Amino acid sequence: MGADDRWTTCRIAFLETARALGLSLESHEAIDRFRRDWHAVRVIEVDRSLTEQAAELAVGHGLRSLDALHLAAALVADPGDLMLATWDRRLWAAGATLGLALLPEEL
Repeated sequence: MGADDRWTTCRIAFLETARALGLSLESHEAIDRFRRDWHAVRVIEVDRSLTEQAAELAVGHGLRSLDALHLAAALVADPGDLMLATWDRRLWAAGATLGLALLPEEL
């Protein structure tokens, strides 16, 4: 992610990242930096359409709820240079099935 200055994510990534930083041994400075950098992220909002698409993806690909929301957000984002970054095997496999560019390229 450090190599790119254009990031897109689902709104829930704010919660997931803030929680992970807060529960880890990260300093308050890391959390503050995350909050400052968040304004540069293009956010896909969680709305009715996204949650309905996520529900279909969750059932169709055996995904957990939040992973399905991330995948639905990736599918509505501008596909130009989009790469879905995940280390979750089920989410990675669903992204591959749907033709998304993936990081890492192989799991």
